[in-house]
Amino acid sequence: MKKYAKIFGLLFAVICIASMVFSACRKEMPPVPELPPPPPDTTYDGYNEDSTGIEIVDSILVKFGDEQWSTLTYSTHVETDSLGTHLDWIFIDAFYPGKAYPMFSLKILKEEGNHTGRMNPTRVTTMPSPTTTPVQYTMPVPSLAGDVKCGSLYYFSSDSAAHALQMTDGLQLGDWWPWELTTSVLKIDYVDGQMLLTGRCTARMFDYLTWLTQQQAGTPINVEDADVKEIAISFGALKIDRN
Repeated sequence: MKKYAKIFGLLFAVICIASMVFSACRKEMPPVPELPPPPPDTTYDGYNEDSTGIEIVDSILVKFGDEQWSTLTYSTHVETDSLGTHLDWIFIDAFYPGKAYPMFSLKILKEEGNHTGRMNPTRVTTMPSPTTTPVQYTMPVPSLAGDVKCGSLYYFSSDSAAHALQMTDGLQLGDWWPWELTTSVLKIDYVDGQMLLTGRCTARMFDYLTWLTQQQAGTPINVEDADVKEIAISFGALKIDRN
């Protein structure tokens, strides 16, 4: 028994010494400083316009060439295509605040996703008076080729331009048509039964009014030779079916 008591005594002494050494080492270690939490990431917001970071809720931002404007004045409605596709389209007419022009008319799919369409002008031959030499030139077509889900966009720059393009049945045509159009529906929400649309579109627009004026004057030009401008439209949480 004395032998075992001696062994246990030695073990107890070893454990005590190890505990003292560990405690001493632990006391010598510097405390780990508490780092402040990282700041929240505010670099992206699905409702923000890219270049300004301005939050857009139930509003629209427009950049057309060197012009830029924003508005809360718009109307929307939804129609179902009856031409075989049976797709649901959202139509948006937006106006410069307090004025009838400039404005745009956008047709965009009621479905989240990105779609791109391009103008595919047709070539015609005509005999413009008073010359007797046939003239060939390209003319635009009203619908874009490629993705049938792309939609359409027309821009009305001024009252005088819209008046010049008014048809006999009262229909007004935009004086700028898209060469290439990309529409993006980022989000469709439903809040208390109200549909909210967030998205954007970008396009290269050509001066349709100048092209048409040249054609009517007997000096037609190719669509490719008309002036072009870039357009970007962003909208957040638009109330659809608002009139």
